[in-house]
Amino acid sequence: MIKLNNRIKFRKNETIQNDYGTMEETLIDYYNCWARFKQVTGKEFIEAKTNNSENIVTFTVRYCNKLKPLLNNKQKKVFKVEFNGCTYNILFSSDWMNLHKYIDIKCEVVT
Repeated sequence: MIKLNNRIKFRKNETIQNDYGTMEETLIDYYNCWARFKQVTGKEFIEAKTNNSENIVTFTVRYCNKLKPLLNNKQKKVFKVEFNGCTYNILFSSDWMNLHKYIDIKCEVVT
């Protein structure tokens, strides 16, 4: 059994019409759930006199119909994850062992 003890929020990028009639993209709240948080890598390196950092994390959530779009490569691109005040881009997601019980979501922090 996987211990889901962190609250995360999924946000969806949608195009809406503003008060002036122009279309703009905005993030709307989509779904909140419990998750397991795991730090996968955290490395910093200096390249060409610039400091770059890479932070890859994995969230494991319970499989449900609301999160099925995350398993589709085209649909997952419109979602972001918020956790502890940070926003994450979704890099990869998979149905854990194809059992339809959990979804593993590999993310990177938005800079």
